[in-house]
Amino acid sequence: RGAESRLRPQESHMERLTYIARERGRLSVSGAPGGYDAYLAAEAAMRRKGLVVFVAADDAHAAAAADAMRFFAPKVSVLPFPAWDCLPYDRTSPKSDIESQRLATLAALARRGKDDAPAIVVTTVNAILQRVPPISEIAKASFFARVGNDVEHDVLTAFLVKNGYVKASTVREPGDFALRGGIVDLWPPGSEQPLRLDFFGATLDAIRTFDAETQLSSDRIHEIELLPASEAPLDAESISRFRSGYVATFGPATSDDNLYESVSAGRKMQGMEHWLPLFHDHLDTLFDYAPDALVMLSHQTEEAKTARLELVKDYYETRRQFLREKREGEAKVSAPPYKPLPPEKLYLTDAEWNAALASRDARELSPFQAPESMRAVDAGGKQGRDFAPERAQGKVNIFQIAADHIGELLKAKKRVLVATWSNGSAERIGGLLSDHGIGAIRQVDNWSEAAKLHDDAVGVAVLGLERGIEVADFAIVSEQDILGD
Repeated sequence: RGAESRLRPQESHMERLTYIARERGRLSVSGAPGGYDAYLAAEAAMRRKGLVVFVAADDAHAAAAADAMRFFAPKVSVLPFPAWDCLPYDRTSPKSDIESQRLATLAALARRGKDDAPAIVVTTVNAILQRVPPISEIAKASFFARVGNDVEHDVLTAFLVKNGYVKASTVREPGDFALRGGIVDLWPPGSEQPLRLDFFGATLDAIRTFDAETQLSSDRIHEIELLPASEAPLDAESISRFRSGYVATFGPATSDDNLYESVSAGRKMQGMEHWLPLFHDHLDTLFDYAPDALVMLSHQTEEAKTARLELVKDYYETRRQFLREKREGEAKVSAPPYKPLPPEKLYLTDAEWNAALASRDARELSPFQAPESMRAVDAGGKQGRDFAPERAQGKVNIFQIAADHIGELLKAKKRVLVATWSNGSAERIGGLLSDHGIGAIRQVDNWSEAAKLHDDAVGVAVLGLERGIEVADFAIVSEQDILGD
């Protein structure tokens, strides 16, 4: 009764947003189409003044949602946490920039305090299902250096080697480092550009960013804090742990076991991250890094979770079958042995997934309308009008039809925003709508600027929404609604 009394139809849109953000436990949230789900996550972070974990069904949705969140809440930190860009039980490693993003987000979460500013972790089902290095390891794995202070080259080099940086002649991608006399070039995780550390003896004389293609230095930086470049460390303790764990799990290594040989020698090998549990004494999950966060599950998350766990199981069984055939001399393809760890060592089980959500505030988002109940609430959103029927008629003035629709939205006292894919599109569509009767059109950079416009004005912004949205207080018309794919 208490929940129903707070969700009467006459209550305002803002009161519903507060309820969605702050209510304890697990709720189903209907009326949350794509684009509006990002708005709800941004509002939840601000209203809770804390952390939100937004789980997208796939990478494309995560990227679009992250961009939308930055537009709706420019002051809220958006922390991407992508999944590895390789298949389960693959022979290749995730790309260095992917690992850099993951490690930068894990480090930010490991050091986060309860009173820190609102933030949103944007991740995917594939990413959140995968186990990650322990919080204790990430929290202490950093190296701080300030211009004017003494920095021992040996200590810096040891940190880089231990934490997954790869020595190269020239720094070209995240995770590389190069030693050139009194200069150390490196590309830390989370940094858009590599850094050049210039030493005078043992004193750090200058830190500059530089262009990886031209190798030309640019801006000066006063201090830096380096993070690990790989989730699989190669320090002596981790190598020893890997060796003992590998033998205990798979038996003595054979002469053709390149993985065991490479790690034993302290060399990074492609694909070694797929044995991550052997490098650490235990693994944590993204849920562990965000114990008090509101978890928002986008539409079809449950289906994506089921499909992912089935895929992981299939790849594991395939690797196991090939290993058996190889040991029995029946393998038709000659390849180094691949000894896969059981799925539960690397990924959450279905039971662990359900337990993690049951112990947290969670929201299951759906674009469809549904009746409200004690554990279900309507966020009040729906997809905006698609002008496809009008386009299909052929010789119609689609911009006049769109302008008339925007006029109706304004008469209904809704804040109206036109979302376009680029600055050029924003200028072009803004001009065309103006030619067709929309009087006041203003280009805005974020939602705060749009909210300050006059009630009769229409905002135009670069906001990559495939479909528009409409709620009680505002409407967003997308470029794709008007012009098609």
